[in-house]
Amino acid sequence: MSPEREGLEMKIREVGLLTHQMKAMKQFYGTSMELKLEDENTSSVSFRVGDSILCLQEASGQENPFYHVALTIPTNKLADAKKWLHDRNVPLLSKDDKDEFYFPYWDATAIYFYDPSGNLMEFIAHHSLDNAVEETFDSGQLLCISEIGLPVDDVPDTINKMNGQYHLVPFAGDGKQFAPIGDAEGMFIVIDKAMPWFPDGRKPGVFATEVKVETGINGSDQFQNGLYSIVSN
Repeated sequence: MSPEREGLEMKIREVGLLTHQMKAMKQFYGTSMELKLEDENTSSVSFRVGDSILCLQEASGQENPFYHVALTIPTNKLADAKKWLHDRNVPLLSKDDKDEFYFPYWDATAIYFYDPSGNLMEFIAHHSLDNAVEETFDSGQLLCISEIGLPVDDVPDTINKMNGQYHLVPFAGDGKQFAPIGDAEGMFIVIDKAMPWFPDGRKPGVFATEVKVETGINGSDQFQNGLYSIVSN
């Protein structure tokens, strides 16, 4: 990470997503993935993911919402995480005969899979983070939600707004169609809504998303015509 970025840090504390598959999602995250139930009522359920909360809200309307979310795992546990998912009958996505992907600029390796809502889920091991562990892999090694995808009409405009509001700058990308904003601890994946997701090649969906982050700056803002709500402290 470049020296000028050392002071910039963001942690994602909570992500709120819509789903039409509440029963299946509760079974997937609560039973298969063994996440701790944080809260539940008639229209929503929340699970703890390490230092973050994943909140699922019953969707209204006819559209089927889908998102991109990444969960950080320890830097040395990628092989164990792959086996853990395999043991739970969760198939990995593959591209060019590979099912794990190393990103040199990020110094990170990732694997991808779908949940019952069709969300593009990711386990990512950031090798720049000192978080190696010796214990057997389990759900306790899902350390946090570290990425949430935000497909937008105008990537540069969104970058400018986020920089002005939260003093966050792109971590990588061209800044025109793709811009991960934040750092290895937490980032918004700002992507042109016409640019396909990697590695499945699907065009992103634009659906209501609520995010609570810790940046050291208090404030709230909305993006993409009010669909994305971000609260920071």
